[in-house]
Amino acid sequence: MVLIRQTLILIFIFAPFFFFFISCVEAASALDLAPTPTPTPSPTPTPTPTPSSTPSPTPTPSSSISEPPSPGPSPEGSTSLKLGLSDIGIQNKALKASQIEGSKLARKQLQAIEQRIDEFKAILTKRLADPKTSGKTQQCLAQCEDNFEDAIDSVKMSIESINKQDLPKANVDVSAISTDVDTCNDCFKEMIGEDKQIKTFDNWIRGVTGDCLENLQKH
Repeated sequence: MVLIRQTLILIFIFAPFFFFFISCVEAASALDLAPTPTPTPSPTPTPTPTPSSTPSPTPTPSSSISEPPSPGPSPEGSTSLKLGLSDIGIQNKALKASQIEGSKLARKQLQAIEQRIDEFKAILTKRLADPKTSGKTQQCLAQCEDNFEDAIDSVKMSIESINKQDLPKANVDVSAISTDVDTCNDCFKEMIGEDKQIKTFDNWIRGVTGDCLENLQKH
């Protein structure tokens, strides 16, 4: 009886410690089973581009007119001359009236016209000297040489009138250039039939002198 009593006393004494130990073990197990939270990565700041401190160069409009390109040496006996309104550098639509006075531009155009007429005259001379050229063609070519001489005189008078600021007379002189070349073309149309080479040059002169007259109006 005494032994049982002692046993019960020991149980009552150590029971709280036993239950405390069991609670600690269960808490530790719960911590081991709980998932470990994954840290959220912080976003990396994107670098803001800084504007370049060096400003881009601003293109400036050219104030000069390109001279007409000189044709390369033609093969001996060649009677061709490539013509185009763009190759002379005077049909440039990007050229604004504010960049250069109309009369100065017209003067440049007239100088280019004179150069082209001289070149084309050399072609006509070769055709005229060709023994295969027919009589009627020779007759028109001889007339064209005279017409082109008159056209060159009209060019010189046009430039002189512009230099004197006599624009009404300059308009008349410029129109005479086209008329002189037209007369050459008319000879072929009336006597032989249209000559492709003469017609091409006549159309070119019409286009350039037309632009020249427009530029004189901008003065």
